[in-house]
Amino acid sequence: MADDFLQKIAELQKRLDGQLKNYPFPQQPEYLYDPLRYVLAGSAKRLRPVLLTLTGQAFGVDEDDLQHAALAVELLHNFTLVHDDIMDDDLLRHGQPTVQKKWDNATAILAGDGLFVEAQRAITRVRNNAQRVYTVFNDGALAVCVGQAYDKEYEENQTITLNDYLHMTEKKTGAMLSLCMEIPALLANQEEAVCSQLRKFGYDIGKGFQIQDDILEIFSDADKMGKSLGSDVIAEKQTALSLMARKMAPEQLSELWQRSGEQPIDEKLAAMRTFFEDTGVYAETIAMAEEYFNNAVEDLAVIPDPCREVLVAFINFVKSRNY
Repeated sequence: MADDFLQKIAELQKRLDGQLKNYPFPQQPEYLYDPLRYVLAGSAKRLRPVLLTLTGQAFGVDEDDLQHAALAVELLHNFTLVHDDIMDDDLLRHGQPTVQKKWDNATAILAGDGLFVEAQRAITRVRNNAQRVYTVFNDGALAVCVGQAYDKEYEENQTITLNDYLHMTEKKTGAMLSLCMEIPALLANQEEAVCSQLRKFGYDIGKGFQIQDDILEIFSDADKMGKSLGSDVIAEKQTALSLMARKMAPEQLSELWQRSGEQPIDEKLAAMRTFFEDTGVYAETIAMAEEYFNNAVEDLAVIPDPCREVLVAFINFVKSRNY
């Protein structure tokens, strides 16, 4: 990957980190604002606001509008993470204890609420095409909630199919990435056909990203990921790997669950890695993610060269991540 692109990404991430870590929260009450500062100070990739910014720059969007929209998206994303961690009882996020681990569930709920309100305040600072941007932003926020609802409904449901999973992923992960594409298009006054194609880009890269995330949760490590590993599969939640395994090797998967019953987490993870590799599930799941990333490249045809190149580079950047 070109060094100049990686430098561009690093500069955008650094700028966003600075804006978030210096967000002008009041000092009081500490019960609300200390956790908000804590969340935004975590080590995060900022992929969503980076994508929104790159797309806006490709369309020549006003820089102030872009910055407000990028902040709004990252605040919204962090709201979903804080509440997801409560629902999933996760203890590590962005390399630090989750809010409910450091404080408690009540504090985490309020912190998530505060982040959602701040996201709303940030998006209302956008000036061009403001009403449509605000509508798309909230449609995306609700879609993420719908995706999370499906995710919770699907837990331990052995009748869920890969198609069900992909529909859930389109909402939970793809919707946020779609609004990162559609909002810049609206800020640039693009027609509906362009907006529709860019929404599809978000859904495709979202599916590829979530499948990849499921893989990394098993095949990466906690230090790189900055969050708990294996919790979804060990809890028998529906992931790309477990669903592919149920399709390709259902009997071996059932035997794995029975054998791993009371094993420590590290031993369970090692057993799952071996199983997914030996049965071909790992390779098949990687191929499925690759297909959606390739679809995302095709979706970018509505963006003229040479501006399209930076977004293709972004896809390759996401594909090459190991955390």
